[in-house]
Amino acid sequence: MISGNRPARRSILVGLGAGLAALLLTAAAPSSAAETWGLEDLFARFARVGSSSARFTETREVGLLTAPLESSGTLTYRRPDLLEKRTLLPEPEGMRLEGDRLTLTRADGASRTLSVSSVPEIQTYVESIRSTLRGDVPTIMRFYEVGLEGTPQDWRMQLTPRAEEARKTVQRIVIAGRDATIRRIEILQADGDRSVMTVQPDPA
Repeated sequence: MISGNRPARRSILVGLGAGLAALLLTAAAPSSAAETWGLEDLFARFARVGSSSARFTETREVGLLTAPLESSGTLTYRRPDLLEKRTLLPEPEGMRLEGDRLTLTRADGASRTLSVSSVPEIQTYVESIRSTLRGDVPTIMRFYEVGLEGTPQDWRMQLTPRAEEARKTVQRIVIAGRDATIRRIEILQADGDRSVMTVQPDPA
């Protein structure tokens, strides 16, 4: 099991944040300009998704490093509760969430596992993501202050954690897209570190 130190938890939350947010939005059904646009419309599309997959490229800016860290790989979601982020470059790593079990796999094949419910700030984050996948607007609003602006062809959504404990790790998540395709996900951490992920959905 993973010990409860804050740097490890911060790394897990950021990794989950970028990967899962990407899956949420690449999974959405196509939209049209004629439709009413709002959070409930967006979430209604999530509720109809059974599975999705995508490729990602991620750049992380860390205050202690002079150059950004770059990685790429694949993302997978399958209803009701399987979420997986597989990093292929610069070295293979895995992050798999299924039910209450989160498993991290390193390049050397070693793995470690934790119970999500045993770490409150991670559980809060995971449950908010799962509520979004279920299309549960009241629950996501309970965990985050949500701002959605723009049009289906050019939109931007900002998530700000409501819980003080969560804000100690993630300050905000900003997601931008066009139609039902995610273009960019930015996560700004409370310590000033930043990650940006671009996503390319796999062909249907």
